[in-house]
Amino acid sequence: MSARARVVALLALAGLAPLSLVQAAPADTLALARQVNEQIVHEHMRGELQSFVRSLDGSAPLPSDMPAGCQAQVREAVTGMYAAMAEHLKAGIEEPAYQHELEQRLAVVYSSKDLQGFLARSGSTDVATLSRDILSGPGLEEIKDAQMQRILEGLDENSTSDPALAAALRAASAANEACTRLQIDAG
Repeated sequence: MSARARVVALLALAGLAPLSLVQAAPADTLALARQVNEQIVHEHMRGELQSFVRSLDGSAPLPSDMPAGCQAQVREAVTGMYAAMAEHLKAGIEEPAYQHELEQRLAVVYSSKDLQGFLARSGSTDVATLSRDILSGPGLEEIKDAQMQRILEGLDENSTSDPALAAALRAASAANEACTRLQIDAG
């Protein structure tokens, strides 16, 4: 084995080698990795997203001192902002490049037997616990965290990554500022 091959092998074992340096996983392992991702990891993320969306059901409590004339405008802006945030989050966790990277890494980190074991446990183990176990493999949590960071960076009214969300955030901010001015003018 050449020195380069030994270095790549050591880096791969440590979970530090770029995927391009690691030999491709066998097709059956990749297929199992896709299945584990879809049925466990991605399913857990979708469930978390649904819980978050339910918590933002559009009935945001407004401050008790908000003038009645502002309430409808602010409620509409906040509801639009929540809807845009939910779409942004969904797009982030559904992003094909992210899903592909995660599946590739699963196929490198785990053997076919390991992946089959995760699938076997999926019927009897809480999906959140199982997803956490899976993502504890080398480099997997880092992939997820990097994607979450990209998603969070888009939650900014000045972001260019999601124009609809940026517009909704600006609308909510403008509605809030208009109400603040109205409250100041009212005395």
